[in-house]
Amino acid sequence: MQNMNRKPQRLNRRSMLKIAGSVAGALALAPLVSVRAARAGARANARANKVEFAEDPLPPQPPPATLGRVASWAVDIYESPTRKSKLVRKARRDEVFPLREQVAGEAVMSHNIFWFKLDEGYAYSSWIQPVEEIFNTPEPERAKERFWGELTVPLSDSRLLPDPKAGRSTRLYYTGVFRVIDAALGPDEQWWYRLQEGVTYSPGPWAPAAHIRRFDPSELTPLSPEVEDKQIQVDLKQQTITALEHGEPVLTSRVASGYGSFRTPMGTHKVLYKYPTARMIGGSGSDAYDLPGVAFPTFITWSGVAIHGTYWHNDYGRPRSHGCLNVPSPIARWFWRWTAPVAPYDAATFYTPRGAAATTVVVF
Repeated sequence: MQNMNRKPQRLNRRSMLKIAGSVAGALALAPLVSVRAARAGARANARANKVEFAEDPLPPQPPPATLGRVASWAVDIYESPTRKSKLVRKARRDEVFPLREQVAGEAVMSHNIFWFKLDEGYAYSSWIQPVEEIFNTPEPERAKERFWGELTVPLSDSRLLPDPKAGRSTRLYYTGVFRVIDAALGPDEQWWYRLQEGVTYSPGPWAPAAHIRRFDPSELTPLSPEVEDKQIQVDLKQQTITALEHGEPVLTSRVASGYGSFRTPMGTHKVLYKYPTARMIGGSGSDAYDLPGVAFPTFITWSGVAIHGTYWHNDYGRPRSHGCLNVPSPIARWFWRWTAPVAPYDAATFYTPRGAAATTVVVF
């Protein structure tokens, strides 16, 4: 049985780096590096540009993906990883460019000192979604099975019909998750998939089949289902989320929790229901949002607070959501698989059955 009274456990930096690196690679690892140490290390890196940093340099790291997509309205590109250097140009939303390195630089915000090196300069990493461009072999014969799939290109405009000249519907983004319910050969002699959950409740728009990778059922099977003693701990001060088995951490990642009046509720919660995907719509005015294909939300309150994937920012380590716990999409899928109860592959919505064990989530 789960130990409901276990005190929240704080991890040291060594433990967090080890855990994050074993599961999600750079997506989870990079934000866990000490800001103080990294900022100190960037001093020597920037001396040539007459920018003051401190102490021992952090060597450049491989980027978390080969490409980056501008996820905010615009991103400034500078000659060096600091706003004190010359502004090269402004890149607009959804522009995609190669990422060459991840380097320590000016901490534009105190939780993040990482910049991405581009061909023409440097951009602050919080506003760049790391992406790949992977084209898949269409599987039209499996579409009638109504499978789950994820977008594997930076972005893709779905269409009202399986035709590249048809009216545009919803723009989809890398790691977005959708249910594929049909396939058709378009006039362009390419296969198209029809989408439903993640976009609509009924049969919806069409997307190029080459842009969507099918999740084999084996990729959504439960993780360590034999372990009953599982708990999730969310440290709002440190902005981390940790999974524990028998009191021992098995995964830690940075998180972006709720901010202001949308603060993630503290206390002890349980997994209430799960979706493989959701279209999340809310807010108003400049704060309005419409997010199709949100990956693997695991809900812990009836008001809709969930652990879920994120493609609209790369800004983990500070509160910035409408109450939910934003994590990279691979981490969201891991929690969806790991938490109890187990959701079956075919279920678009799965509620914790009455009396069933459910993983505890402690937010402090």
